[in-house]
Amino acid sequence: MRITALFFLLLAQIPFSSGQSLPDTIIILKGIEIKEKAIQSIQPITIIKSDLMDRTAVVDIGEILRSQPNISGIRRGGYAVDPVVRGFRYSQINISLDEGIHIEGGCPNRMDPVLAHIQPGDIQRLEVAYGPYQFKYGPALGSSIRVTTRKENIFSYRKIQATSLSGYDAGRNGFRQHLALWGSSGNTFYRVSGGYMNYGNYTDGNGREWNSGFTKYGFSADAGFRFAKHQQLELSYKGSFARDVLFPALPMDETADNTNILSAVYTIRNPDQTDDLIKIAVHHSMVYHEMDNSRRPQYSAVVPPYLGRMQAVAKVDARSSGVRITKQKKLNNYMLEGGYDIHHTYKDGNRFVKMIMQMDGQEFISERTVNLWKSARSLNNGLFAGISTNGKPWQLSATLRTDLNHSNSGDTLFIEKEGIIYYDAKPATHAFWSFSTNASWQFTEYWKLSLGLGRGVRPPDLSERYIQFLATGFDRYDYLGNPELKPEVNYQADLMLDYSRENLHFFTNVFRADIRNFISGKLLPPSVARPQSMGAPGVKQFENMKQAIFYGFESGLSAEPVSGMKASLNVGYTYAYFPGIEKILLENGQAVGTEMLTNDPVPEMPALESNFRLSYLFSGWHLEPSLEIRAVASQRQVSEASYEAVTPGYIIPNIGLAWQPHNNIRIMVGVNNLFNKAYYDHLNRRIIGTGENFYEAGRSVFVNLKITI
Repeated sequence: MRITALFFLLLAQIPFSSGQSLPDTIIILKGIEIKEKAIQSIQPITIIKSDLMDRTAVVDIGEILRSQPNISGIRRGGYAVDPVVRGFRYSQINISLDEGIHIEGGCPNRMDPVLAHIQPGDIQRLEVAYGPYQFKYGPALGSSIRVTTRKENIFSYRKIQATSLSGYDAGRNGFRQHLALWGSSGNTFYRVSGGYMNYGNYTDGNGREWNSGFTKYGFSADAGFRFAKHQQLELSYKGSFARDVLFPALPMDETADNTNILSAVYTIRNPDQTDDLIKIAVHHSMVYHEMDNSRRPQYSAVVPPYLGRMQAVAKVDARSSGVRITKQKKLNNYMLEGGYDIHHTYKDGNRFVKMIMQMDGQEFISERTVNLWKSARSLNNGLFAGISTNGKPWQLSATLRTDLNHSNSGDTLFIEKEGIIYYDAKPATHAFWSFSTNASWQFTEYWKLSLGLGRGVRPPDLSERYIQFLATGFDRYDYLGNPELKPEVNYQADLMLDYSRENLHFFTNVFRADIRNFISGKLLPPSVARPQSMGAPGVKQFENMKQAIFYGFESGLSAEPVSGMKASLNVGYTYAYFPGIEKILLENGQAVGTEMLTNDPVPEMPALESNFRLSYLFSGWHLEPSLEIRAVASQRQVSEASYEAVTPGYIIPNIGLAWQPHNNIRIMVGVNNLFNKAYYDHLNRRIIGTGENFYEAGRSVFVNLKITI
């Protein structure tokens, strides 16, 4: 019944007209436009342009990024895959929206990573910068991801335009709809959009159903005003709302998540030199996050070995505000750029736990409320300056950034044992600097060699500083923050080789990163702190380790062997290890001691992965079939200190067919996981309370319809 209703809904959106014939001209299908290269200009970078959602059933930005070289993701449920770039994750990746908007998620378990707060249908461009080379939008340690939601030349759309994107995924019983309307009257611009997604549980290749359903909806509005040819003001609102998002690999599910983002950008350009400009950008984001375990067995029944029922709910308010002022000027062959930004982050929330015990025919109830964060704040002030030149055969760039970071918390927790203070939420201030330089040499007409050197620094985030007794990692330990943490420092080098000739492009990039003060967890003695989560074997506190080494590569080839045919292949891999790390010795699930290991792999590192895509355009029929293959090797480089398990490899083929029967209509049908393979990624979280692996979805047939008027 639902499929039939969907069919008529999609049919009703097609703008039929009597007697209309299809044009004889060739229509190029505008699908995902990906620059299959790790080098954009002279920095290692990957760019994914608009029309992200047309060709695929993917509704999660994190899943979209997984198709790129050396980018993986952490899956905890059916939505909100958390990106991992070259093994860097969480706040090691600087993620910003448009002109430096930062979003602070509310969940300590990262149910709502940054990209989960953005509607995929609003995205115009994704830019992933590998390495510590981009400092315009804040400190960057290992990578930067910038999401652009506004089209370029916004005042050029002189008529009203609209798009509708509808999709149905049979494997997940999921439906999505996104509508957008925009236009310009010369000196004004407007755009409104809204989207809705409702997905059920999916079934893996073994036929098992996973609790992975979710509901998401959102709304956005943009307005632009041009006061003269050289001044303009842009205002924006974005709202994203989630309900009943299930996470089988976490102790609770997301009951509600409300995100509201306000921003404004004022631009002044030199009318005689448009590259000379000043931008002033402000933003404020508010996230309310609520989660509970009401859908778990222990909420209403006794689950052995526990003797009672446990009911838990957590609520968090997270806010992020910022101001960014930049100046750009072109001077002969040089581009000069500098600016100042200030960013304030605030988190406050607690967890309420009720235990219901039955003993000797009587019911006993104990209730406890603990802080997750207590008015925790971080204020970061930054200055940056950069210079670049785009000559031949040499291109050069350099950027310097300095930051002053201050954090504090209203928490009153104090842990001291035998004269040693383990936790005291005193204010902390850190000053640090970052630097990058890139050089590129075009030594033949087609070959280019580039070298990047960078020093990137990032301050500890509010979870690492102030979180209290929560299982925030991939292991089962409760974690305790550490207000005394030092910033992580990354010394990195990238060597890039690039070949471009007509319809053939090849690239390869090798890198090495030496991270000092790497933040990891260290076991606390039971006499100092005991776990508060069910099944946790102990408490780990975030602590700076001396060193971690990352090195790896990305490589790819794209070509058009014959007219209409496109083929691309990319591969990426990162290996990382600790020169020295402490291993916790366990007996019967409890910590009994420690020992030191040397050259132990960093846990949760993605395996060697490659992605292949082949398509051919039958221009006379307006058809474009495609084949995509994702191949992931077995991950055997696992951490002994973290008791990490080996993960098997897999090969997943997807097929698709795009058809454009009309200039304004595009239809895409496809099958993901064609052979219904049962598989899971190495980074997928395990099912909470067990060692059970969390599998990806099995075979799924999908259809998308996009209408543009």
